[in-house]
Amino acid sequence: MSDKMNMSRRTALKTFGVAAAGALAAPSVITRSLAAGETLVVYNFDGLLGKVIKDHWIDPFSQTTGVKVEVLTMQGSSPPMAKIKAQVDAGRPDADVIPMQMPDYVFGVRNNLFQTIDAKDMPEYANLYPDYITPHGPKLVLWSYGLAYNTDKIKTAPTAWADLWDPQYKGKAALNEALFDQALQMANLVAKGKPLPVDDATFAALTRLRPNLATLWTTGAQAEQLLRTGEVWIMPVWNGRVYPLKDQGVPIDFVSPKEGFFTRADPFCIPRGAKNPDLAKAFINFSCTVAPQQALAKGLFYASPNQKVVYPPEIAKRVVVSTREELARAVPEDFEVIVDNLPDWRRRWDAWKQS
Repeated sequence: MSDKMNMSRRTALKTFGVAAAGALAAPSVITRSLAAGETLVVYNFDGLLGKVIKDHWIDPFSQTTGVKVEVLTMQGSSPPMAKIKAQVDAGRPDADVIPMQMPDYVFGVRNNLFQTIDAKDMPEYANLYPDYITPHGPKLVLWSYGLAYNTDKIKTAPTAWADLWDPQYKGKAALNEALFDQALQMANLVAKGKPLPVDDATFAALTRLRPNLATLWTTGAQAEQLLRTGEVWIMPVWNGRVYPLKDQGVPIDFVSPKEGFFTRADPFCIPRGAKNPDLAKAFINFSCTVAPQQALAKGLFYASPNQKVVYPPEIAKRVVVSTREELARAVPEDFEVIVDNLPDWRRRWDAWKQS
């Protein structure tokens, strides 16, 4: 048997991490050695995002390495953090890799739920924008939050969040209940020119918007249906939900409002006590590489923190933040403040809905 076949599992993982930094290659002796009796468990998003990640991140990683990958599908865009905390505290997390929203990440860090990841274990970190690397994993899936509008019903494209308040959209607008914190910050951009603080003026602005609101939606699929049927003409939503519909013939488009748009990214982390942390690092490193990142941009128009990803012109417009300069235009969000105040914001939001 060759020396390569006798390599330790840890050495093989490190070798794979370097190999995977390029385009996908056929399984090799070294990478296949990872597969011996190993199973990687990852949380994944639902809907189109989950499908793209499975088709272009999870399945190619499994096929290249021979590692079996089990998927736990999240309902929506956030993992069950309370359940994960209980599992980590008990020493039995059910997954090795967890993608999450930034408020989930802040919660996890505060509760010591994640393993730290050393840059030496992640060769692809050398190609990422430094501000998209956390001590516990990279921030991937860069989605932008702006305005979708019906191009059949609205002949002059909106340019600002303030256009939501236009009386011509009475009963034809909608807001996102699932990410109501962004709805609050959006209202603040209109009322105050800055996202914080959330206070009486924020909810007064929302009250002025109420006549235009047809509904509050809670999932991306629901938002898509509202746009597809024409029930709603204009709404804040993320870019990855708009352009696939447009390509299907739905008369919609997306704009980045002049008051500022939001861009968020999802940290991919390894829970403390994970069964296969080395496999998890190899998977996360692979997910950062050019081929999976370009597939996400092509399939859902979500941008990448990988500086080597090149966007064709028609894709660059749709990902919104195809350059570092465009990323810098996004409105900064203070997730520590958001997490600290979310319970109070939720109480006030629920009271506003019922008023």
